[in-house]
Amino acid sequence: MTESDIRNAIIATMSRTSTWANSTFIPEMFVDEFARRADLVVAGSKLVAFEIKSERDKLDRLHGQLESYVQFFEQVIVVCAERHLVGIEAQSFDGVGIWTVKEDGSIRKVRKAKNLRQDSIGRWLSFLPVDELRKLLQLHDIKPGRHRRDLVLAAADIPLKAIRTYVLAYLQRRDERIQKRIDKKRSGQMLTPPCIEEYLKTLAQQPVTATPRKRPHSSKSSPSSSPV
Repeated sequence: MTESDIRNAIIATMSRTSTWANSTFIPEMFVDEFARRADLVVAGSKLVAFEIKSERDKLDRLHGQLESYVQFFEQVIVVCAERHLVGIEAQSFDGVGIWTVKEDGSIRKVRKAKNLRQDSIGRWLSFLPVDELRKLLQLHDIKPGRHRRDLVLAAADIPLKAIRTYVLAYLQRRDERIQKRIDKKRSGQMLTPPCIEEYLKTLAQQPVTATPRKRPHSSKSSPSSSPV
């Protein structure tokens, strides 16, 4: 199974449970100042990161990946092809869940993930883009600054519980927000290449007619128009 196949199997498995049925599944999310990319993030009642190791993958980067994920997510789970199980058990941190996946997409939960307490306001805020940081501050009647650094400093006075709730809500509507931004950008653009091609085809089918060129109007009489 490819990484994409395994990701789909995880989503299908989690979606069948009442706990995760209404969650948002986000593929390939960057974290830790773009140093790491989680293969799948689930935003629901808690924030969960999945690292996928398919048959084709190696485990040489696993330790560093997990080292980052346990600092940002409330649960971390590695989902792997069965041949990687021994190596992953040897490298993974205490509390990191381990699942194996077969070629038919069936998943076996080898080790349950423990809940990881995330008390860093700065790390929670790292999930928010600048415009969402401003909205968060406005909700708490805090005047937003101009730069991200100023926004993060101002948000330090907001209770951690409120920040966590806002971040989870943002991630659950993240895809809808991205689509709206794409649609807005498209609506403000000129004709895209496919539209231009269609326009030229339509234009080519129309008959070409000559349009007489008008003489420029002059307030002074020209010699040829003067009365004889």
